[in-house]
Amino acid sequence: MAGLRERQKATRHRDILEAAGTLFRRTGYADTSIEAIAERADVAPGTVYNYFQSKGDLLLALVALDGEEVRSAGTEMIAEPHDDAFTAVQNLLEYYVDHSLVHLTKELWRNAIATAVTQPESPFGLGYAELDRKLANQVGDLVACLQEQGLIDREIDARVAGNVLFEICNSLFFVFVTQEAMPMEQLKQHMAEQIVLVFAGLQGKNTGSTRQK
Repeated sequence: MAGLRERQKATRHRDILEAAGTLFRRTGYADTSIEAIAERADVAPGTVYNYFQSKGDLLLALVALDGEEVRSAGTEMIAEPHDDAFTAVQNLLEYYVDHSLVHLTKELWRNAIATAVTQPESPFGLGYAELDRKLANQVGDLVACLQEQGLIDREIDARVAGNVLFEICNSLFFVFVTQEAMPMEQLKQHMAEQIVLVFAGLQGKNTGSTRQK
């Protein structure tokens, strides 16, 4: 019976989160009520609060879901054989930004970022920062993997390099979500232009793949 209850709880958690994501994207974060989410998930409003204390918790859960899915795919991408370091990093970071609009819109990301910036010590702010840290660490894992394959200078600190590369992605993503009309391809173009400059130092003497492709 305990196993059945846990499955029911997991299903209800998923249904509520899916309902919130749908309504957030359709009507906007500010105009979506807990009552509307409960109605769409076919549960009582009190049940929503049993799983999420606020709309902010629901938004953070969507951000966490995005992070979980991109990290899972990123692990598989890192494990693949790589012929070119620049392309490997570019593909990983482009996957991050491509996936960003699967569960959230630009408007939802603006709300999430604003909350994280203005309330850095809150559970939301700390949770958001932790999600960013995990992604930066994954980029560092990719750098370390490329070092093992002789595609990046082994003297480079992989963790620091990962942080630098992720911050390029993160800062440009901030610009992307604050400009509603900015297309994804423009974000990727700016990201490639900045990454290629970093690679001039990362590859040291191994400069075979420092040109943008």
